[in-house]
Amino acid sequence: MRVESLETRLQLGLGISLMLLICAAWWLGHDALHRSTEAYVLSRLQHDAEALLGKLRRTPAGEAQLRCNGMMSIYGQPLSGHYFKIVGDGAPILSRSLWDGDLKVSILGAGRERVWRAAGPAGQRLLVRAAGYQLGQRDITIAVAEDLTPLLGVLRGFENLFAVLAVGGLVLMVLIQRLILRRTFALLRPAYRDIDALERGGKRRISEQVPSEILPLVRKLNGLLQVYDKRLERSRNAAGNLAHALKAPLNLMMQQLDRIDGGIGEEDRRICGDQVLRVRQLIERELKRARIAGGGSPGSIFDPGGELPVLKDVLIRLHAGKALAIDCEVNLAGPLAADREDMLELVGTLLDNACKWARGQVLCRLEPTAGGAVVLIEDDGPGCSDEELRILGARGLRLDEQVDGHGLGLSIAREIVALYGGEIRFGRSPRLGGFQVRIDLPVMEVMTTG
Repeated sequence: MRVESLETRLQLGLGISLMLLICAAWWLGHDALHRSTEAYVLSRLQHDAEALLGKLRRTPAGEAQLRCNGMMSIYGQPLSGHYFKIVGDGAPILSRSLWDGDLKVSILGAGRERVWRAAGPAGQRLLVRAAGYQLGQRDITIAVAEDLTPLLGVLRGFENLFAVLAVGGLVLMVLIQRLILRRTFALLRPAYRDIDALERGGKRRISEQVPSEILPLVRKLNGLLQVYDKRLERSRNAAGNLAHALKAPLNLMMQQLDRIDGGIGEEDRRICGDQVLRVRQLIERELKRARIAGGGSPGSIFDPGGELPVLKDVLIRLHAGKALAIDCEVNLAGPLAADREDMLELVGTLLDNACKWARGQVLCRLEPTAGGAVVLIEDDGPGCSDEELRILGARGLRLDEQVDGHGLGLSIAREIVALYGGEIRFGRSPRLGGFQVRIDLPVMEVMTTG
C-alpha cells in the first residue's frame, strides 16, 4: 500500500485550511459590509423622514399638507432613486420622483417602524423605511426609500477585488509553505546520508543533528543499532567459545585415532566415546539455549507474566529426570521495556543453571525498583563457597565437571546485563539455602491502558 508523502499531506492540509479561512473571512466581510451599508442608508432615510415631518402642516380641514419651500431637489427629479410617500387620514402625498409609480405603504401607529426591500418604478432595488408619527392629534406614516443599486455596485467591485487578492494570497502562501517545507525536510539529509553510510558499513550510528521532532526516533534507532552490535559481538564470542570448547575433544580424538595401529583397543574406544559424548553435550547445550530463547521479534517488549510460564514448561521438559518445582513470581505492573529475546536468554540461561544444581525447588521473582526492575533466581542446591562466588562467571570456568555444560552460561548472563547497563550479583539464597543470582536492570515497566 502506497503511503502519501508528508510534504503532500502538509501542503494539502494547509491549502484547505487557508481556503476555509479565506472563505470565512469573505463571508464575514460580505455580511459586515452589507449590514454597515444598510445601516448607513437607514440613518439617511430616518433623517429625510424627520425633515419631511418638519415640513408638514395641518389644513383647516385636518388634512396633512407638505410645504414645498425648501424641499430636497432629489425628491423632485423623476426616477431619481429617492422617493417618499406620506399617508394619513386624507389623500396620500407622493414625491415627484415617483413619477407615475407608487409605494405600497400601510399605516403605522406613532412610534412604530418598519423596514423592507421593494422594487422601484424603474426596476430599482429599493430599501424602504416607514415610521409612524403624530401630527396634531392624528397619526401619519412617512415612508422614505432609496435605490441601493449604486452602493451595491461599489460593494460588488470591492468583493471582486477582495476575491482576486484572496486567491493570489492563497497561491502565494502555498508556494511559500512549499519552500519552507522543502527547506525543513532538507534538514533530514544528514540522517539520510548516515543511513546510506550505515548500509555500506562506513558508520555505526546515525547523526543526531536533526530537528527536535525527529530526534527521539533517531535516538531509538541508534539504541537498536547498539543492541544489535552487542548481540553480534555476543554471537561471535559464543561461536568462538564453542569452537574453542570443541577443539580440545576433537584434537584428543585425533590423537587417539593416530595411535590406532590395526585395531581399536577398549581404552581407545572409551576415550573416543567420552570425547564424542562431550562434543554432543556441547552441541545439545547450544541447542537448549536456542530452544529457551525462542524466536521473538527484535526490539519487542518482554512480558514476564506471559513468557515465564512457557519458559517454565520448557525447562521442566528439559530436566524431566528431576522432580522440579519451579515457582515464578511476577510483581510488575506491566511488561519491561527490554528486548524479548535478550530477556528470555538471560532468564532462561540462569534458570537452566539453577535447575541443573537444584535438588527439587527453583524460585524466580521479578519486582520493580526505583530505577527499573530486579530479577532474583534461587535454588535449593549446594550453593557456592566464597571463593567460588568470587571467580564465578569467568568465561570457560566449570565448577563441577560432572554437570554437562561448558561454563559459559553465567558469563553470557554477565554480557547481557552489561548490555543494558545493569548489575549481576551472586550469593547464597536466604530462603532456599542454595545459589542465588540477583540482577538489577535499569529498564522501566511499560504501562498498558485497558
